[in-house]
Amino acid sequence: MISTLDEILTAKVGLQPYQLLKLRSWGYDSAPASKGHHLAVRGGLVEHSYNVSKRLEEISKALKVEWPREHSTWVVGMLHDLVKCRCYRLRQDGSGSYDYVQPEYPGHGVASVMLATVDLGFCLLPAEAAAITWHMGAFGLQGKALDEFDAALNVYPAQIIATHTADWAAARLDESGDFSDLRSKGGAK
Repeated sequence: MISTLDEILTAKVGLQPYQLLKLRSWGYDSAPASKGHHLAVRGGLVEHSYNVSKRLEEISKALKVEWPREHSTWVVGMLHDLVKCRCYRLRQDGSGSYDYVQPEYPGHGVASVMLATVDLGFCLLPAEAAAITWHMGAFGLQGKALDEFDAALNVYPAQIIATHTADWAAARLDESGDFSDLRSKGGAK
């Protein structure tokens, strides 16, 4: 049974020991998942990534989504928000809150792909990179970005939609505990 973060990151994601050290130096295991929403606490990023990985594995199995390698769902789930370990900094005033620092790469999904491939030296396969890049779905997209999202959906529709759904379900259903917004929109009862 795989139970520790290191075991998950080596056995399921395929990271090497030097990559684990680099992740730790970035604060991967202590960063929050958000600044003020789901799991906005120390270690929230790891918990959220784990939840997304589990959801993505379940969704992919149920919908028979084909991935390029056996543990792609864990690669995508554990690395989809990698940028957050570089853009949230704990305030030094003892408040326990975080400041946002603009990441060196543009775009939440693209920045996570760049960190994984360029800075971490991990080989993401094309379907994994597309799923991470577009894991936020079409929220906030317009113009050329919306066209690019649509083009990506034409190549990896199941992988992108499954990842977006897993991320949404983890953040909104597994981690928030507040379903009032869903009830008011006719969703979960």
